[in-house]
Amino acid sequence: MALDAVMSYVQEQILPLSKGTIAAIVFGVWLLYRIALVFYRLYLDPLSKFPGPKLAAATSLYEMYYDIVQDGTLVWKMDELHRRYGPIVRISPHSLRLRKSSAYHEIHRMGTPFIKDIRFYHLFGVPRSMFATIDVNLHRQRRSLLNPMFSRKGILDLEFLIKEKIDILCRRMREYEVQDKFLNCHRAFAALTADIVTEFAYAKCYNVLSTPDFASRAFDSYDTQHEVFLVLKHFPLMAKVMQALPFWLLVRLMPGGAGFAELEVDAKANLKALSTRMRTGKMEKNPTHRTVFGEILAQHPDPENADPTEMTNEATSIVAAGIHTSRWALCTGLLEVARDPLIQMKLFEELKTASPDINAQLSYLDCEKLPYLRGVILEMLRLSYGVIGPLPRRVPKTGAVVGGYHLPGDSTIEMDNYSLHHDEDIFPDSHRFWPERWQTSESKQNEKFVNAFGAGPRQCLGINLAFCELYLTVGTIFRRFEIDISARGTERMKSKEHWMNILRDEPLKCKVISRKE
Repeated sequence: MALDAVMSYVQEQILPLSKGTIAAIVFGVWLLYRIALVFYRLYLDPLSKFPGPKLAAATSLYEMYYDIVQDGTLVWKMDELHRRYGPIVRISPHSLRLRKSSAYHEIHRMGTPFIKDIRFYHLFGVPRSMFATIDVNLHRQRRSLLNPMFSRKGILDLEFLIKEKIDILCRRMREYEVQDKFLNCHRAFAALTADIVTEFAYAKCYNVLSTPDFASRAFDSYDTQHEVFLVLKHFPLMAKVMQALPFWLLVRLMPGGAGFAELEVDAKANLKALSTRMRTGKMEKNPTHRTVFGEILAQHPDPENADPTEMTNEATSIVAAGIHTSRWALCTGLLEVARDPLIQMKLFEELKTASPDINAQLSYLDCEKLPYLRGVILEMLRLSYGVIGPLPRRVPKTGAVVGGYHLPGDSTIEMDNYSLHHDEDIFPDSHRFWPERWQTSESKQNEKFVNAFGAGPRQCLGINLAFCELYLTVGTIFRRFEIDISARGTERMKSKEHWMNILRDEPLKCKVISRKE
């Protein structure tokens, strides 16, 4: 009865109010809440003791402005903010950005208590992949299944596969030379890395190296995904909606490429073919070479009932990761070497001495021993960054001390490769592509600060595959060809930070000239 009386009283008070009055009350309550929230964030929140723009502390609109309106320029804006506020800056209501190289391995180390920020990594739409797994023990379990194929031995066993794809690329390069056409390296290197990783994963590559102008919807879709990534970062509900939409509708909404959904459809088809071979008894050892998912299914106690979502998520993330970072490193390296005739000549002379026969296939193990080539590879990785954007990590609930700063529990701490790779104390004249910097007495200890593949337990699974690709591709191309970019000019590629680098420039076009000796 008492409840009925209260409800009756409330109705008597509210009913006489007009709709406009009710709307005003609702707006007033919302406004008071927002004012109280901003006040809390600025003065009471545990992060309030850290310096940074007041607007960034009050609302994520500050970060959103540089991510979306200014099209991925926050990583460069941070240069200005760190000069003004110091090594640690509060860049959003929930996040701190740290620029202190010595602290990198305090976060990214074996046994780290800092875990991936689930709010960020679930944006990729592959929550059951190893890449997006948050739980430490589950991540270790999933990675252990993949480690054998991605180990150094696993990659050396499949070195012939990488050489085959590089030889196809070289034949295509000679076609462009004969036809006196410009080679679009941005697409050519994407074709190379896409064909390698899909052959490695499924024993059935996309064959992009053989298509006219290296056209492929696969990496067009990948680029489309990263065009919208920063929007999804700030509007995660939109990411959930997109992930829930049927594929046919996504393709209609995104005719240029439906992002990871297209890679996922392809992954499902390839995994289904592998499962069929298992079921019909034809899935013994592949007569040509082992494959990532062939090995996983072969070792599965019940392959017919292997979790299709987990397998598809894993395949999608492996193929996506295998396409972009190596492509960008190769583009960066080719342009930087071609910009400087002295670097190109030094590299050629070293390769010619190591391999007098111009048509001979280079060995990965031999390439690793070439000091100038090694310097070129390390500079490529340093200036292509791997992932240029931050890697958000959650601080343990009890808090932690990093770089001399006490971080509140459950906050997010971010460090990025851009600032690490441009630390002038470690890499003087850091924007210069200078292979000789890796031939000094300090160079070995400085390698740990080139973190294009990350570090610690979440280091990129494909590091051995990527190094093999880079050494063999750079070695083979500059042994067999002279690269001419004079028609393009020597300016660096213009890019923006959409977590990974995304091209904002004319494609990297060049002329190739076959070496005669």
